[in-house]
Amino acid sequence: MKSHTAKERKLKTDITQKNALRRNLEKRLSAINRWTGELSKTRNLQRRKKLEASIARYQDQVEHLKKELLNKDEDLEKRIKEERTYSEEEIKAFQSQLDRDIKAFQKTQKKLEETKKSEGKTEGTPATKGRLEKLLKQESARVKKDEKELKAEEKDKVLFTLELKRIALEQKLYTL
Repeated sequence: MKSHTAKERKLKTDITQKNALRRNLEKRLSAINRWTGELSKTRNLQRRKKLEASIARYQDQVEHLKKELLNKDEDLEKRIKEERTYSEEEIKAFQSQLDRDIKAFQKTQKKLEETKKSEGKTEGTPATKGRLEKLLKQESARVKKDEKELKAEEKDKVLFTLELKRIALEQKLYTL
């Protein structure tokens, strides 16, 4: 799971940059809308010329931002789908590893209980008991670590799914 953290970080950074670009585009569209309303109300010719020039300039910028956003959307969509399919396979493999770790943990715990029961019957069991307790601690720490990583993978999966939905919405919205 750790082998793809750099790739995932780059993907998340690109998603953040794309969302910043989208917010910038939305701000410019809002300004155009506001200036258009102001243009219809004003009678001052100088003010009208300034507003018309600003609206034209912002419309050019909006067209450029739309193209850039759509290109980023296509790239991110492809990369997210690639990462997501790989992540699903990775999660399944990781879950099977987690199941094996839990079984090993349960085995160790069972051995420890058997050792505790037979403690009074034989000599030399404290050393065995100490080894088993140490093994039990190691196994439980590994299981907890694996569960945390699995939760992080699930969180990334949800994030990427939501981003795919947002990309689809943006593509429909800005290609009109």
